[in-house]
Amino acid sequence: MWGTGFFKGLAVTMRNMLRGPITLQYPEQKAELPERARWALQHKFDEEGRPKCTACEICVRTCPDGILALDYTKAEDGSKHIDSYRYEVGACMFCGLCVEACPFDAIEMGKDYELAVRDTSGFYRTLLSDVDAAGGRRAERPPATAPGGAPDA
Repeated sequence: MWGTGFFKGLAVTMRNMLRGPITLQYPEQKAELPERARWALQHKFDEEGRPKCTACEICVRTCPDGILALDYTKAEDGSKHIDSYRYEVGACMFCGLCVEACPFDAIEMGKDYELAVRDTSGFYRTLLSDVDAAGGRRAERPPATAPGGAPDA
């Protein structure tokens, strides 16, 4: 039938015209971000306020853009002191590979989506500075079980 496309288009236009505004009055109203939103990197801290980072550098080696820089000093007893942990927000593609690679769950993708800056020095952030690295080890894995259900010897 001739002309049905015109009426279908008119129906879509009317439906969208009658649904009301869907915009937010930013900055008074802020968007509700989904749970899995990935924005700027941030560190996690334990219950006592100490950073969970152990300065293992796995996140630095995993980053495809090479935007993480970790400087630390190692003491004779094996403990580490983080001198600075820097992050280049301006070059980050927010892939989350560093977060997935961290075996200590020490970093996460934050919810801060207001990343605009007036000066290029704002593209660089110091996440940690002059703190002791966490000394914990990964949790012990349970012994692997054989297909029959008995633990491997």
